[in-house]
Amino acid sequence: MEDARDLDPQQLRSFLAVAETLHFTSAARRLGIVQSTVSQHVSRLEQAVNRTLLVRSTKQVTLTQDGHMMIALARDILSAQDRALTWFDRSVIRGYIRLGISEDLTMTRLPEILGIFREKYPKVDVHLRVGLSGSLQNDLDTGSVDLLCTKRRIGDARGTTIWREPLTWFGNWEPGTALPLVVFPEPAITRQLALECLNAAEIPWYVAFTSENLTALLAAVRAGYGVTAQSSFLRQYDRSLPVTENLPETADVDFIVIGKTEALEGPVKALADTIAAHSRQITPRTTRRKN
Repeated sequence: MEDARDLDPQQLRSFLAVAETLHFTSAARRLGIVQSTVSQHVSRLEQAVNRTLLVRSTKQVTLTQDGHMMIALARDILSAQDRALTWFDRSVIRGYIRLGISEDLTMTRLPEILGIFREKYPKVDVHLRVGLSGSLQNDLDTGSVDLLCTKRRIGDARGTTIWREPLTWFGNWEPGTALPLVVFPEPAITRQLALECLNAAEIPWYVAFTSENLTALLAAVRAGYGVTAQSSFLRQYDRSLPVTENLPETADVDFIVIGKTEALEGPVKALADTIAAHSRQITPRTTRRKN
């Protein structure tokens, strides 16, 4: 049997509106109902708890001690109700995603896109793993990550391309000498494309510096260790990087999103769709440098 003293959420909302504005007319305007309904809600709430919550006069509205206590209680009750309704709402996407991205993407506006995703899907938690594209692909194959946003060679079949990116040679080099390379270890895609390009042009080279960390590679370039081929958009975010002249263009790379299965579902699909929809915002469009 229903308890006559059950607290009605509508009455609690009306009370909070009055308590926060100290004005019945303003409270009614905020709630989009008439003032008489607000007054009725507050009166019935006072009857339910058998306490006076508000002192009304022709000039002002003030809260009693019980009224101050009811503010916190009403907020807790309404918050608990909202959490319960949200939890059992099947239309609300919730879950946990392990997202793998290549390190160069951390230097773009991708974090802003993740912020957009967070606002739209607050019930989805994201764990970020940063690494080399080849290593991340292995993580996807073994189930260590759920979704990748990373590079692939043009022509590879896996994943959905969200944009195509040229590579730029960064660093200083004296033509006529062997090219000192600053590269990721194998099987990094940028390393493979750089070596294929140099070998095709019959330019002698040697590995002068290697690291799995892009920040370390760029620091080595600035320190004069040699030259590296990396995503062209890095120049948009770090103008201090010297651009190497007189080297042939490498092949482009595709930036892709790819999940563990071809048909993405739930929060994984929601994140992949968000990244794809905002791909033009991730980085400024880059074009081939003309020598």
